[in-house]
Amino acid sequence: MAAEQAYRADSVQARAAGYEAVAHRWAEQWDGHTLSVAFQRPPSTTQPAPSPPLTVAPPPAVAASPPPLPAAVAITEPAASGRGSQPRLTIQALDLHCAGEPLRMIRAGFPDVPFLPVLERRAWVRDNLDHVRQAIINEPRGHRDMYGAILLPPHSTAADVCLLFMHNEGYSTMCGHGVIAVTVGLIEEGLYPAEEPVTTIRFEVPAGIVTASATTSRADGRWRVDGVRFTNVASYLAERSLAVKPDGVTLTGAAADRGSLDVDLSFGGAYYGIVDAAELGLRVVPEQAEALRRAGAAITEVLHRDHTPTHPTDTDLGFVYGTIIVDRDPASSPDGVAREAHIRNATTFADAELDRSPCGSGTSAILAQLHARGHLRVGGEIANAGITGEQFLGRIEGETELGDWPAVVTSIAGSAYVTGYSTFVVDDRDPLGEGFVLR
Repeated sequence: MAAEQAYRADSVQARAAGYEAVAHRWAEQWDGHTLSVAFQRPPSTTQPAPSPPLTVAPPPAVAASPPPLPAAVAITEPAASGRGSQPRLTIQALDLHCAGEPLRMIRAGFPDVPFLPVLERRAWVRDNLDHVRQAIINEPRGHRDMYGAILLPPHSTAADVCLLFMHNEGYSTMCGHGVIAVTVGLIEEGLYPAEEPVTTIRFEVPAGIVTASATTSRADGRWRVDGVRFTNVASYLAERSLAVKPDGVTLTGAAADRGSLDVDLSFGGAYYGIVDAAELGLRVVPEQAEALRRAGAAITEVLHRDHTPTHPTDTDLGFVYGTIIVDRDPASSPDGVAREAHIRNATTFADAELDRSPCGSGTSAILAQLHARGHLRVGGEIANAGITGEQFLGRIEGETELGDWPAVVTSIAGSAYVTGYSTFVVDDRDPLGEGFVLR
């Protein structure tokens, strides 16, 4: 299209003058689409090659062609490289929620990231740009349970978009609610070419390739997503019936008799401990959110200390991400919500974050557990509700292998909605500019 052609022509001139593109943003206007590109001169210090621009093309313009690109291009001269190199960092984000869990999708302004394999990118961002994560995720712009996603060009030729996920502690390896929310955001905001009745986006995430299929329709010139189902990376049950004794957690029933919790460790893109809520004397309802958070964090701490898993194919994935507390009797939920679901869960991850959604990667881990224990066959589906009562539908699509381990292919279905548009500013003079978290 005209804007892309103009951009490429201007990029040639910019590179000749010593500038590189560092941010791209499509905007939909009444007469079509415009592409805004920010250029800056790279620092003199030697760094890995930057990623090529991520092309998330909008659908064809519904009116006139976009205006020539030069009018929309801002070329800035940065100060020295490194943390605090610009007096003001400006980040533009799209906020969404999926079953109540927030997702802050960075659409422009995130600093340039080298073009590396996804796990190396995750490590590079962690080591070099973690102050940006803290500023966007933590207070005063976020909160302790905020979640975010960074969009990058894919390194793998099997993917359309690369996603890095971030939370209050760092960067996760897979996020199901994030995949669903980003899929909705890209399509409904006209940032990815859509088609009826299904639009498919292949995401490169640290855990592997995840394919999302969105049910799409177009009305009044805008795209609408009525639901998303993604096929996850291979999932498997890593450990059965671990005896876990978390500090400060009251055990009930059989767990009290044993003196320990019975915990399975399962992988669904990340490793989770899975425990029955009944062994903790808890129900998965909002009124018990803090008790569930404390118990989940305590169990995760013990798993971190005593039960570090070894991923069958990639050692970088070998760590316990969180704990899933499963209420296996939602029909009797005290709040009367989600009583038709098969299970209801509260997932605690990262630094004691409590997932509002049923947790997409956690649902895959539960499916792998149920299949390995003989409770669910290929083609079987469960309705898994989160603490808000909203549900994901999880299905076992087939059997596979992960290294030498028997595993399953799972798919998870859910919905997400746009909640707002944000422009965040981080000022070098602000003593709290990089964010903080109160416990």
